[in-house]
Amino acid sequence: MSVSQSITTKGLRSACAIIATPAVIIFLSSNLVNVGNLAFNMIFSRLMGPELFGVLALLLTIKLAFLGVTGALQMAVSQMIAAQPVAQRRGVCLAVSSVNRALFYGVAILCLLFAVAMGVGGQFGNSVPPTDPHLLLILMIAFPFGTALSLLRGVAFGDLRTGRIVASANVEMAVRLVGGCLAWALGFGIEGVVIAISVSIVAGWGVLYNLLPVAKDFGGLSQHAKTLGMAAIPFAVLQLTQVVALDGDIFIARALLPDDQGGFVAALSLFQRIQFFACFALASVLLPRVVGAAESGESILAAASPVFGLFAIVSVIVVAAVVALPGVSITLLLGQAYLPAVAGLLPAVIAAMVFTFSYLVVTLLLALRDMIGIVLIAVGVGLQFGGLAWSDPSDFSDLVQLKAICQILIAVVLTVYAGVRLRFSYAGTHSRLFAN
Repeated sequence: MSVSQSITTKGLRSACAIIATPAVIIFLSSNLVNVGNLAFNMIFSRLMGPELFGVLALLLTIKLAFLGVTGALQMAVSQMIAAQPVAQRRGVCLAVSSVNRALFYGVAILCLLFAVAMGVGGQFGNSVPPTDPHLLLILMIAFPFGTALSLLRGVAFGDLRTGRIVASANVEMAVRLVGGCLAWALGFGIEGVVIAISVSIVAGWGVLYNLLPVAKDFGGLSQHAKTLGMAAIPFAVLQLTQVVALDGDIFIARALLPDDQGGFVAALSLFQRIQFFACFALASVLLPRVVGAAESGESILAAASPVFGLFAIVSVIVVAAVVALPGVSITLLLGQAYLPAVAGLLPAVIAAMVFTFSYLVVTLLLALRDMIGIVLIAVGVGLQFGGLAWSDPSDFSDLVQLKAICQILIAVVLTVYAGVRLRFSYAGTHSRLFAN
């Protein structure tokens, strides 16, 4: 073999080794899921028309809000499992199994009580049109499975079971996309699409259902639930912060600006969500990697660098695309009616990029059991919301630009704090200054 061939072979092996790492595999899988979800929205926005798609979008928002709350449990479980040596993880899994069963039955009972209460009252609330009250109930059937799915994904991420993680996410996406399209084509209407959404959650759960050992009783459930609940609180705050940071300006725009400009802000928010969720899975990978590195005394920066590297690549690609082809980007995703939103596209993308970076930094700090990052980002986003509410924008682009400036300031503060925090860790003062 020649020298050049040897170098080429080694280069290919190195490239394959990088691609085969859990962070890259999960990252690529997450973006495949995002493509599927984007296709779902693009297809049904055109098939249903604005009014009916608005109902579907509302139901999807309810679903995302519910899974966002249970996502805090996922990250808490992931952290708890990753912090334990492999030989001791079965005990944690048994505790999670007990909590999983209790939450499954508890959520199922709550959903049933809600259905009965609304049925007796003759109303199912104002969140869906009175002519379609059953749609919310169809969606709620999947909520107990959604809770269990979040806990099981926490186990999978904590153990870095890459195959199961990828399979669960993509099966859920495929069932939702293919099932929804098939239901619509067969004439089942929006009811069939909502059934497909519910079945997709159950399908995602089905891939992971046997990850946990069977807990024969609920022994020690109260203590297990308390431990998990306390661990989930910071992640719940982080999830709430994410919602306010990315979507809070929609409500402000509706109050301060004309309806059409409020619509442009909502359209830009969709861009931001796509951008954020393209990297969201990286936070789930970052958490167990940093926890494992901290517990074993390995380099925290070495554990975190692949995740931040992938984030940087995505950010550069997205920013380059909207700078080079802003009109095409808007038209492709939303349609020509939203072309005026181009004026705020770049600051919106920058705001989402910077917030995603802040989210990853806070996740890194949480992996080190440092809660200061949560406080900083929560206070920063709260000030951002207040500043936007008290601003006097002349149009929607002013609002988006102010949002980007606020996110940049938050990121700077978090980066400085994280740098000081890591410096103390490497100086050997971690246990003394940042003890739990």
